[in-house]
Amino acid sequence: MNKRSRISASRDAAGRVAPAPQLTSGMEPLEAHRSTLRSYFRRRVGRPEDAEDFVQDVYLRVLAMGDDADKVRSWRGFLLQAASNLLIDKHRRSEARMEKDHVAVPDALLDSGINDPERVLIGRDELHALSEALKTLTPLARDAFLLVRVEGLSHRDAAARLGIETKAVSRHVERSLARLGSMLAEPI
Repeated sequence: MNKRSRISASRDAAGRVAPAPQLTSGMEPLEAHRSTLRSYFRRRVGRPEDAEDFVQDVYLRVLAMGDDADKVRSWRGFLLQAASNLLIDKHRRSEARMEKDHVAVPDALLDSGINDPERVLIGRDELHALSEALKTLTPLARDAFLLVRVEGLSHRDAAARLGIETKAVSRHVERSLARLGSMLAEPI
């Protein structure tokens, strides 16, 4: 397999081969540093077999630069910095989503008894408890929480809608989640 075909054979989330943008002649130095990037990621990611995916992500970031890529003087240093930034971004997303605290859904909850009257009653009670817990939040915290967690807005969009800073939205959502979690974890 030649160097050009390796970069164009990336896979999407479903595992299908997806064509990648073609390299321009000024960006062919990317391939010269593939093994360096692969080694960098193998040492730093939990699953070494994911290293190639990370290399592709770095390449996509570089390709997204467009004409600015012509200004790069040291491809090796630039690519290693891009790789480092990619891992930092991945870590931040993981921390923000609290991925290490995720637990599998018990099989007992996966049954098909959705219309079970007892389950419906428990669901109503939980919704009522959530509604009451939301009333204990300040109006600004409640609005920020609902915009981000229910309506699915980004923190930036919620901040623009509320007229506050993005960091303030993040703090409100984080504190609201902690407060709601502690209130709803208490036995009724």
